[in-house]
Amino acid sequence: MKLVWLAAWGAGALAPAAGAQTLAQQLLAGYDAVQSVSCEVRRDTETVGGNSARALSRVYFQKPDRLHVENVTPVQRRIVADGETFFSYIEGDPKGFSRPVSQLNEEMTIQLRKIPGTAMDHLLKIGDAPETVLPAAEGFPVRRGYEKGRLFVVLSMDPENRLARIEFFDSPEMKNRTAQYDYSAFQPAAGGAVIPCLHRGVLWSGGVETRETVRISNLAVNQPVPGSLFVAGPFFEGVDFVDDFGNIYE
Repeated sequence: MKLVWLAAWGAGALAPAAGAQTLAQQLLAGYDAVQSVSCEVRRDTETVGGNSARALSRVYFQKPDRLHVENVTPVQRRIVADGETFFSYIEGDPKGFSRPVSQLNEEMTIQLRKIPGTAMDHLLKIGDAPETVLPAAEGFPVRRGYEKGRLFVVLSMDPENRLARIEFFDSPEMKNRTAQYDYSAFQPAAGGAVIPCLHRGVLWSGGVETRETVRISNLAVNQPVPGSLFVAGPFFEGVDFVDDFGNIYE
């Protein structure tokens, strides 16, 4: 679902922002104390009147740039990043994909550095975009807007000052909403930050409505993660890797 509409984001979102002055930057800075996360992720996607799918994953994350993801459905796929090199392999494919972390594209870098269960991917794409103060709405006393690329993004905070909704519009006039994410079931993380364990998303595109529900379970923050999970070799015995997805099936 995300891949359909995230292409509308502008480039340069990873540029560092000084001072954490906007709400988006403050939210990102709030996760500085989170050094590691492990959890299970269930993602259910449904196109209204159409197909549905479920993806199940086990995720281990550790700063900097260490990640281990085991997808068990709908395909068996494993991702391992050891801090310097990224590896990905789908069971049954002739080859896997691997590239130095420093050479990953923007979207892959964001997914690598996003703390699991959070909305950090959206916040990172907002980057240092100028902030617009928006009127409060029912249940959302603080709202801020950001014009980025071909999107206008709205962050809404709940009365407990937690990021509870992100909306996407095709212009600052906010007449045509293209996507929305609602976050709930918050659990404390570290340093005052929280991680929402329930995400409900809706995408409107080409007259078709797609719904996505993400559930985070068995969440552990700043707990020891075995270093062996970030050593790629034992998980990819006999797998040849290429540095271009287009070369996997050649």
